[in-house]
Amino acid sequence: MRNKFRFLFVFVPILFVSGAALATMGLWNWLMPSLFGFGTLTFVKAIGVFLLVRLLFGARGWGGWRHRRLAYAGYHHSHHHAEWKQRMNDKWQNMSPEQRERFSARCGRWMGFDKDKTDTTQQ
Repeated sequence: MRNKFRFLFVFVPILFVSGAALATMGLWNWLMPSLFGFGTLTFVKAIGVFLLVRLLFGARGWGGWRHRRLAYAGYHHSHHHAEWKQRMNDKWQNMSPEQRERFSARCGRWMGFDKDKTDTTQQ
C-alpha cells in the first residue's frame, strides 16, 4: 500500500513549487512593471524569487529572521525545554489521583503525561 503512493513524495512538492512560482510570476508581472518599472519574470526566475523569499523569511510559521533573533536572545534553547519539562513533571508528581485523571482527560497523551505514570525520581 505504501509503495503505491511513493510517487506523491516527488509529485506534490513539484506541484507546490510550480503553483507558487506561477502565483509569484503572475503577481510580479501584474504589479511590479506598472508600479516600479521593473521587468517581467519568466517561470524559472519566479521559482528563484519564490525560493529566495522562503529562505529569507522562513518556510513555515516560525522561521527566518524572527526565529534566529529569538534563538539568539535565548528563548528557544533546549535547556528551557528541559526546565519546563522538569517543572511539569514536579507538578504531575504533586497531583492527587483525581487531579491526574482530570488532567489526562483534558490533555491526554498530547503533553506526554500518562495516567499511570509513577514517580521516577524516587528510587
